[in-house]
Amino acid sequence: MVYRFAKEREDYAHYASGKVFYNLPGHPAFPIRLASETFQRCDAVRKARGVDSPVTLYDPCCGGAYHLSILAYFHWENIAEIIASDLDSSALAVAGRNLSLLTLEGLAQRMQEIERMEASFGKASHQEALLSADVLRARLISLSAKHHIPTRLFQADALQQTADQGLLGKQKVDLVFIDIPYGIKSNWITPAAIQAGEIDPVWLLLENLRNVLASAAVVAVSALKQQKIAHAGYQQVGKLKLGKRQVTMLMPR
Repeated sequence: MVYRFAKEREDYAHYASGKVFYNLPGHPAFPIRLASETFQRCDAVRKARGVDSPVTLYDPCCGGAYHLSILAYFHWENIAEIIASDLDSSALAVAGRNLSLLTLEGLAQRMQEIERMEASFGKASHQEALLSADVLRARLISLSAKHHIPTRLFQADALQQTADQGLLGKQKVDLVFIDIPYGIKSNWITPAAIQAGEIDPVWLLLENLRNVLASAAVVAVSALKQQKIAHAGYQQVGKLKLGKRQVTMLMPR
């Protein structure tokens, strides 16, 4: 894959999952460079259609919300709000902690937590995490001086027709970034009809999202390469392929 925006291979060590940001056990973290490239390509699609405002970013299958939090640190000026939801309550607990790291108060609490672990166990990894937290804090001070990014987090089933629109109310979202369950380390929590293969969960997810999308919204769906990402109500506006993963970018028709 040729990177159009995230061209430089940066050192993302300070932002690694499980260091300062919390990891979701059993779930691999989304690659930072790919997340950044995807976000910027989606933003370019919106700009090509004359829309240049900061986005309301939403993930209805957020897991630990690691990639949402990371995107804020790298694309703060282009994000107006972050909304995250998931059906799994344990994932939402991690998501809440990660999204709290977008505030100085939340980051300070995380630094205190790491300091307590360093005092108790004296591991080099905890000392390294504190150094990374200092880097994040300096960056966050600079970013938050520009504007605050509000976050919303709620429990909902993305495969239920009224889940998103009910909890979002009349609010519309501009960019949806989903890393769907691959069936390897993560799976859909689904009705029997989906488990039996009678309904495509990706189609159903896209169908439900149509009710909450702004007119120039872009939906980016990350999945395994063999997964079909298609819905008659959307047009494909881009695709990325990296390793076993593909990211399909769609706009509502």
